[in-house]
Amino acid sequence: MGPQESSASRWRLGLGLWCALAVALFVTAPAPPAPPVMEEEDERLLLQELATTRDAARRWHARFGDQRIPWERARGHLAIVIDDIGRELHSFEQLLALRYALTFSVLPGSVYAPGVQQRLVADPRRPREIWLHLPCEPLDPAHMHTPGERDEDFLRAGDAPEVLIEKLERALERVPLAVGLNNHMGSLLTAERAAMDALMPALRARGLLFLDSLTIGRSQAYAAARDAGVPAIQRSVFLDHEPGRAKIEARLEEAAALAEERPTVVIGHPSQEVVDVLRDRLPELYARGIGVYPLAEVITRADGLTDRSMNLTEVGAPR
Repeated sequence: MGPQESSASRWRLGLGLWCALAVALFVTAPAPPAPPVMEEEDERLLLQELATTRDAARRWHARFGDQRIPWERARGHLAIVIDDIGRELHSFEQLLALRYALTFSVLPGSVYAPGVQQRLVADPRRPREIWLHLPCEPLDPAHMHTPGERDEDFLRAGDAPEVLIEKLERALERVPLAVGLNNHMGSLLTAERAAMDALMPALRARGLLFLDSLTIGRSQAYAAARDAGVPAIQRSVFLDHEPGRAKIEARLEEAAALAEERPTVVIGHPSQEVVDVLRDRLPELYARGIGVYPLAEVITRADGLTDRSMNLTEVGAPR
């Protein structure tokens, strides 16, 4: 017998002995202890505690929980996106308290950006979707500078593709929970197809969604997103492009009518007028069967629709 055969023989012998030992231990091992028997009184108390917890949850949801309509039962489907989140707190807190699934788009360089994101995820019973409000170059450069506020790092039409991606990545680092992004301003940048084509593959690689805010009618952003395979949608109505409660209510009613025809996206901004209109009118829309849904759900369900013609009369002066 050669050295290799001898080694193989010893290995087989060792394996056989190990298997025999394992079988012997299995056969001689004591039976596991019987599970403890719950006394009748302990079981009653446990069931009572579970019922109390269930009832407390039902009371909380009845008083504070979101007003939701299952998608299939709704007469209309609406996403309400609140832009410029992180610049102030008072209106933000009031909007956050509303019992409807608003979507909040955070400016990455805003002073309160970290704090508002913490607030948005603080209560898992009422989740709120976070988006990145990506600063993009407008036609009028004066709009890029807000007195008394930190200047945002705008993506510019003259940036090389690698610079656009670097700026996008820095913005996402400041809004790490964003499920998608929409453009802040951008009437110049979003009209540049080459810039949009440079950005969209980066969104797809990161699994992000896209909302074209349509700050200019000739925006190329939505088409570039679709061509790159990024789930996307366009804004239908600017809620507060013109100030004043009556005008905001009219825009919301316009959005509600559109929502009965197709999933519709509304963009508004934190202000007391917007808070008051949404607080007073959303319960009426809910009673009419028009549901408010997170933007990601609207995009996911609407993805693939071919009729995406939008009413641009409310765009106003491009930014």
